[in-house]
Amino acid sequence: MLPISEQYLYSMCEIKTLSNKLITTGFLGDILHGAVQISNNTDTLPILHCNTPVKINIYNNTLGFKVLIGKVFLSTSDMMQITNIQSLADFERRNYFRLKVEISTQAYLIEENVPDREHALDVIVTDLSLSGIFIATPEHFEAGQKFVTTLPLYDMSVPFRCQVQREQLVDYSHNGYGCAFLDSSNRQFDLLCNYIFDKQREQIKMAKETNS
Repeated sequence: MLPISEQYLYSMCEIKTLSNKLITTGFLGDILHGAVQISNNTDTLPILHCNTPVKINIYNNTLGFKVLIGKVFLSTSDMMQITNIQSLADFERRNYFRLKVEISTQAYLIEENVPDREHALDVIVTDLSLSGIFIATPEHFEAGQKFVTTLPLYDMSVPFRCQVQREQLVDYSHNGYGCAFLDSSNRQFDLLCNYIFDKQREQIKMAKETNS
């Protein structure tokens, strides 16, 4: 029996420790009986010891998220085969693909379903995920407030509609707000997913160079 539907084949994924420390990223290159194989065409994979327990966070824009737990059976610089696969219950989107960033951009409040383009509010995106963003700003937002902001993804300014979910004090001059994405298209999420994975690969590479 296959541990996951073949429809997830070639989906992007993260490999993490059981304590959620990021190990590497890649895609689901093969689905075997009782095992999955992770590949990466853009970077070498770290070599892990046999029987190392790992968590696999898989994202598929059509099927949604899937979380697997398993143990490393074979690990090379080109592929990683993980066996003893167990499926965990699906989690909320905010648990996955989170990226620490510092992106200065602007927000436009939505009033009567129309963005107020005449009044731009300065915000800094400090946390980015497939489900939303965390922003720091000297401005004050109300819970439930909707706004439009743009994120620079691959030399494109991609607009996202957001809604404030929670407030958190950042420092004496900035308020912090956790915001969810609203009504985003498949293309927006595909761009965002690729961007997050590329940045994670850069962070992994920098960490390797620092520790070498």
